[in-house]
Amino acid sequence: MLKKAVFFLLSIFIFISFSACDKVKDLTDKKQQVTESRNEDLIIKDDKGEKVNLKFKPSLGDIFRYKLKIQQNSTDKSSLNKNKEIKSSQILELYYTNEVTEINESGIITFKVRYDSVKMDMSVSSPDSSISMSYNSNKKDEAVKNKDFMLFDALVGREFKARVTSLGEVTTLYDLEKVYDYIYKEYGDTLKSSDKEIVRKSIEDELKELIQTQFQMLPEKEVYVDSTWSYNQEAALGNFPAENVLTYKIESLNRTEKGIIIGLDANLVFKVIESSFKDKSSGLSYKLEDVKGEGSGKIELNLSRGCISKKDTKKYLYAVISASAKGQSAKVEKSDEIKLSLELL
Repeated sequence: MLKKAVFFLLSIFIFISFSACDKVKDLTDKKQQVTESRNEDLIIKDDKGEKVNLKFKPSLGDIFRYKLKIQQNSTDKSSLNKNKEIKSSQILELYYTNEVTEINESGIITFKVRYDSVKMDMSVSSPDSSISMSYNSNKKDEAVKNKDFMLFDALVGREFKARVTSLGEVTTLYDLEKVYDYIYKEYGDTLKSSDKEIVRKSIEDELKELIQTQFQMLPEKEVYVDSTWSYNQEAALGNFPAENVLTYKIESLNRTEKGIIIGLDANLVFKVIESSFKDKSSGLSYKLEDVKGEGSGKIELNLSRGCISKKDTKKYLYAVISASAKGQSAKVEKSDEIKLSLELL
């Protein structure tokens, strides 16, 4: 029973996300002048200074190309494993394209999304052994052989749509049928209708979370330069309910040939709401004995182009969790460090 508890503890993972997008431009001098003044109306001057109505307002037909890199390094120690340190690493690189195909009267933007290539390297090591796995969509032989990366192979080259509000919230994904069909065929078309629904829900949830990382959740009200805004975001550490407290500050406002560039400073604090719970089915009691979560980042918003032009964030989580039942107990110590960067190709 305690071995199952340790498996549960080791599988706890948190992904805290600040969000962004970027764009490749090939502009003439005339177009550069238009870019510099586009969305100038989002900046308001008064006797207190300059305040900004932060919104994503791209133009119909804009094409955005990205390189997104996410790197996670983790360590785990378990009392049932004689506190041997297990290290794991994941490096994910995505190259993808977003094209603005529709902007409605409410400012909701529809993007046509295409993943051009995906690469992932994973490794796990302990004092006794190590294992590594890799995926590269540009090497089809590897992609076919490795079923663990089936979703990546299903995504590459298959377009779908995403709707995003002007405040940066990803609301809807659709036109994913080609992705679903690829997965079904990989299972030999043996999936039941209920299984297919689980597959669809899982793919949509994972993709929505991933795409959200390229956008920044923006405030509804105008914000002065050198001022801050914040909001709380629901989160979880396994079955422990928690929240992310995110704070942003407008550090700079610069008018450049590339447009109006807003410099943002981001900070995150992870807070646990309840530090214990009991699994009624197993009788195991879990307790969060120690936890520390924090993050920081620098983000550049191109207000004229309606996108994030640069982003670098890092997050750190440390937790000590115990499980007990019928006089026996086990403890896991876990740390995660996640670095995310988005850059112009």
